Amino acid sequence: MERPIYRFLHLIFAFGTLHLLVLAGLETQRYFQTQQAIATVQRRLEALEKRNQKLYDELQIAADARYREGLVRQMGYVLKDELLYLHPLKVPTPNSSN
Repeated sequence: MERPIYRFLHLIFAFGTLHLLVLAGLETQRYFQTQQAIATVQRRLEALEKRNQKLYDELQIAADARYREGLVRQMGYVLKDELLYLHPLKVPTPNSSN
């Protein structure tokens, strides 16, 4: 004959085992979520480092006076002693053969 206390202890053991399995499952899920978050952050960090390097390279190029002068000339600026010649836009002439 089994004593009533043993039935109670078996029930406690079963619930404890179930509880451990649930906790192990939750911790495993949290581990994979954390690994995924770490991978996402690492990819973002790599992208930001590439962008940072690109901006640094642009700063190095912009430090060159010849580059800045080229940009200003593209906007149409000239030096004090230079003349600016404007070329009229070429308007396409319609063909008389149509």
